[in-house]
Amino acid sequence: MTQMNTTQKVQTCLEFIDNRLETTSEQTIHIAEMIINDIKNLTVGYQEALQAGSMQSHSELVRDTQMNWVNQLHDIILEQTNRDLNGQVIQALQKFASKLNEQQVKYADFELPSIVARENADEHEYLSQAEIDILMGQQCLFNDNMRH
Repeated sequence: MTQMNTTQKVQTCLEFIDNRLETTSEQTIHIAEMIINDIKNLTVGYQEALQAGSMQSHSELVRDTQMNWVNQLHDIILEQTNRDLNGQVIQALQKFASKLNEQQVKYADFELPSIVARENADEHEYLSQAEIDILMGQQCLFNDNMRH
């Protein structure tokens, strides 16, 4: 295996975190979709069980389905609370960033995202998406006769 250069190491770390976040999101969405489908099926099954007089077997199905939900949700909760690996990667990136030459960083400035900037009083804060939606939804503030 060839030795990675610094840029490749940073990129690999970022891809690692990105993949873990994406996997967790996909897993959460999959579980939500499964629960929605189960609820639809159980609702239909309830009416059928009422008509067929098989409420006991329907109740057992509901209990089994709910236990499946609990197990699936338990797995995703464990995954989200186990942040050791992500933490190690983030610490490595922070250590790298703190070692960068001050002169180099001066020419590689970037603006903080709004959600981060609002925590720092001296940083510029962008409008939130809700504020943008409000502004875009407002009628023209000037009357129609005023033209430039």
